[in-house]
Amino acid sequence: MVSPFSGVGYLTGMRIFPRGREGDPPIVIAHRGASCRALENSLAAFSLSLTDRADMIEFDVRLSADGEPVVIHDQKTGRSARENVTVARCDAARLRRIRLKNGEPVPFLSDVLDLIGGAVPVNIETKAEGGVRASLKVIDGMRYRGEIVLSSGLREECLAARSARPGLPCGLVTGRPSASDIAFCLRHSLSSIHPDHRRLTVLRIRKVREAGLPLIPYTVDDADDFIRLVEGGADGVFSNRAEELRKAWRERFRGGG
Repeated sequence: MVSPFSGVGYLTGMRIFPRGREGDPPIVIAHRGASCRALENSLAAFSLSLTDRADMIEFDVRLSADGEPVVIHDQKTGRSARENVTVARCDAARLRRIRLKNGEPVPFLSDVLDLIGGAVPVNIETKAEGGVRASLKVIDGMRYRGEIVLSSGLREECLAARSARPGLPCGLVTGRPSASDIAFCLRHSLSSIHPDHRRLTVLRIRKVREAGLPLIPYTVDDADDFIRLVEGGADGVFSNRAEELRKAWRERFRGGG
């Protein structure tokens, strides 16, 4: 597979996601790791994505009470962990004592980046105010040189990313790509837009394409939906079944090679 990326370090510019040449595959981003085969946002799920040589790994970041970036989707830990506490009300030391349902500790951003080690590009989606700056502090402190994209459904976090690190790509997560969303992305030079694929229409896809924004819908697990979206104008997708979708693309367009 031809990688959508080249070199090491921060991805830059507006054209980080679209395929570079006719026939190049779309990017399929492993949503919370290989989350169809292991617990989402766990080191096990990220390890499987590394074995898959994923195009990119996406994960969520929230903040502990003392400001440490924690890799978890929900405000509370109960859906993925053996205890149910509110992430923002617990300090890092308390959260590190909690075990996920697979027996692993709740991962922090530093744990995940240490595991990935720059081998695969990462998409860090911040779910809480202050998440971008806290994540950048960890990234800088580790001197992490892997390829990084930030994203958020919080416009303030996208603005924080553009202010703190203008050369670092940042995508807007949204339920549907409204005219306001598109204008926001263009006004602040965001690198991409990430809508809910269930709320996309032909007209909305066309509007995003006309604006020149890379379009990466979430969360697409059906191969037919994936191919339809890409043929309709999407540059790739987020998927819990990323490796299955990549295989489906190869089998359909490259004779199974």
